[in-house]
This record gives sequence, structure tokens and C-alpha cells, in this order.
Amino acid sequence: MSNIIDFRSGNLFDKVYEHLALPKSTLLGTRITKRMILENNDLSSSDKRLVNDVVQSVEWLNTLKAETLNIPTYITETIEYIEVAVLKVSLKIDQTNRGKLKSTAKLFHTLIPYPVILLLELNEEIAISLADKRINQADSSKLVIEHFYNSQWFDVAGLNSNEIEFLNDFTLKKVSSVNYYELYQNFISMLLALETSYILGSYSTKSSRNNNISKNKLSSSQEDKVDNSDNSLFNEMSNEEKSNLLKELTSLEAELTNIKNKLKKEVQMNEKLHLNVQARRVKQAISAIISQFV
Repeated sequence: MSNIIDFRSGNLFDKVYEHLALPKSTLLGTRITKRMILENNDLSSSDKRLVNDVVQSVEWLNTLKAETLNIPTYITETIEYIEVAVLKVSLKIDQTNRGKLKSTAKLFHTLIPYPVILLLELNEEIAISLADKRINQADSSKLVIEHFYNSQWFDVAGLNSNEIEFLNDFTLKKVSSVNYYELYQNFISMLLALETSYILGSYSTKSSRNNNISKNKLSSSQEDKVDNSDNSLFNEMSNEEKSNLLKELTSLEAELTNIKNKLKKEVQMNEKLHLNVQARRVKQAISAIISQFV
């Protein structure tokens, strides 16, 4: 890969945002005050606490839509991708707020009525969050969230090689311009490739460039444009299928940990044998899932 950015020096947020390479035509730069969020939305008490106690500031950085970027919209009976918002949410400098990533990301994905590229900042760390949205069948004027995709917190001192490759991949220059749905799905594919890299030990840039990640949702005419050069079973899956597989793996790993903890405390030989059989079955299930990644 040419012109690789190291990302392990300087301001990480500034580097990641600059590398996104969003055209000036998409620039919005509008600050959203916490008062606006609290007064204009029907928030739960827990969400109000998030806004008041965790969030420092919010800025709507860019708006990607047909008028600002020459990429077609994508609308079906269930999907509406007419615009992508890019937001920066800065959290108050408190290390306990690192654990508020998922809840904060969920709040802002819910508040913004478009797919969002959410960049979260905490002191010198950043995280990236995306979310699939579909049309609410009960109210077609609203979108509902199907899946959340969150990175871990990144900091310049702790970046590993896989994360550096991911951050180099995470740019408008490397995603589809077929339509906004494809564009956003490509970004999601990158986050899934990063999550998979923690399991396999390497980040696959090729999977993030393939357009077949949304093969189950595109029309046949658009499917003709898909690049099927990567025959990996995992890379042929839709983002939803990849996400479900990774969730299943996480669940199985948690189950295995629970069984191992029980084994350490168990004194009955028969029960130990039973737990060992359970552990073996879970390990086999884990191996079967991992085999689909390569």
C-alpha cells in the first residue's frame, strides 16, 4: 500500500478526519448545543444524563448528499439512503467515559434521521461508530436502527498494525460511489474487517473494497457491478451476516469462559466430565465459525 499514514503521532482525530478526504462541498461545521439536544428531543432520563454528564460538545461536520457530493441516492421500500451525516462528539475528559461509547453512539445514531459516520473523541483517543438503518414500516417518515458497529477506542500510543491499516482504509477514496447505500456499507465492511482482524491477526483491505457486501439487498442490475474476485466465504457474506457471525462467536467465547470458570470450582468428578464435554462442543463451534473467516 502506497502513502501509508502512520497515525502514531500528532492529533489522532485531526489525522483521521483529514484522511476521510471529504470534499469542501460537503462541509457543514454546525455546532449542536446540548440545550438544543435536550429541548428538541424526547429523551429518557438516562439519555439526559449522558448529554449532561458525558458529552462535552457536538459538531455536525459534513453532509454527504446529492447536492454536496455527486453520488446517487438509494431508495427502496425498506431502505432510504439519501444523505450521510458526519458528526464529531467530544466526551468529557473522564476515563470512566470510555465505557460510555456504546450508549453515547446509540443516542446520536437514534437522534440523527440519516445514516451517520460518528467520530467520538475522548481526550486524545477516538472511536468510530456506524449503524444500519431501514425505513420504519409503521411510519415511513422515520428510520429504525438494525445494527450498530463500533470500533474500540484508538490512541496514538497503542495503535497496532491492523488498526493502522484500518485507519488508512477508512477514507472516501476507497468506498463505492455507486450510491450512498453502497458507500455506507463499504465503511461498515471496514469496521467488520477490523473486528475480524482481532481474531485472525491481520486486516483484510481487499474485503473492504469489494462491493458484494450488500449482495442480498441490491437489485439484479446493480449486482452485475459487484466484484466477486474474493472467494472467501466470509467476504461473500452481507454485512448483516458477518455481524451475526461475529456476535455468535462472542457469545460462544463468553460461554466457554463461563464453563472454564465452573471447572475451576467444581469438585465432583462426574460434573467435571460433563463440563469438559460441554467445553469441547463449544470449542468445536468456535472453530467452525473461525474457519469461515479464512
